[in-house]
Amino acid sequence: MQLTDLERPFICTSIVEEGLDRTIRTLKTAEYQGASAFEVHLPLLGFPGDAALQRLAAATARPIYATCRRDEFYELLGAQETVSLTDRERTDRLVAAVDAGLDGIDLELDSFDRQAGPDSYTRAAIERYADDPAAEPAEITDDPEAVAAQRRVVERVHEAGGEVVLSAHTYTHLSPAEAVAIAERMTDRGADFCKIVGVDRTLEEGLETLQAHLQLNEADVSPYALMAIGEVSRIVRPVAPTFGSAWVFAQPELTPGGFMDWPLVENARAVLRRIDWRTVHEPHE
Repeated sequence: MQLTDLERPFICTSIVEEGLDRTIRTLKTAEYQGASAFEVHLPLLGFPGDAALQRLAAATARPIYATCRRDEFYELLGAQETVSLTDRERTDRLVAAVDAGLDGIDLELDSFDRQAGPDSYTRAAIERYADDPAAEPAEITDDPEAVAAQRRVVERVHEAGGEVVLSAHTYTHLSPAEAVAIAERMTDRGADFCKIVGVDRTLEEGLETLQAHLQLNEADVSPYALMAIGEVSRIVRPVAPTFGSAWVFAQPELTPGGFMDWPLVENARAVLRRIDWRTVHEPHE
């Protein structure tokens, strides 16, 4: 089963455990609670070989896709060790994971031409970056050579039978027009899904993010998930699928130092079960 086989909207769990056994435990817990897809981080798994990846894939009939962020991201997660890799090395490992049996990858929109954001991934640094009026949205490149390299990775994953989530963690608040422009880039580069992450500092910005969902629904783009960093996202994230996001990230339990703004799987499931979201997902019918 692949991500495009799932009925949308669905619940996805990004698993940030270290080691294969703990990852499988968390995956199964989230699945039993109602999650339908799973993101795993290759560095946290210790860059497992084919046999370990096949064991992971066999743990569920639901789709699992791999990501391999740059080192600084794993410092945010409190990883014991990180490994410095070039973008070519990172993408090669992602494609190899699909060859070994995983169902897809998450690839940043600035791969092969890094466009850095805040100087660290602490909440304070992210807020400083988002508050800077001169700051440009991060993780987005339009460099022709980098774009061509991204397209080649997408083609390799598709040839291996997998799917691609193109992502951008911008660390800035995004207007509806900016969100649509990012999704259009991702779609043009072959994304099966678009993952767009901004920053919402106020309820007014949270409402603008919901407005962006409505514009994305009318745009000619791949299925998307639009979300934001910040305390306001505690309100926006659980209801985002009812405004058009193809999925919501949720976690099976809260952990010290973890993503406290993410909903629990059981909360996200309750929202989707109790709200009639069909109209927004079928805007032209």
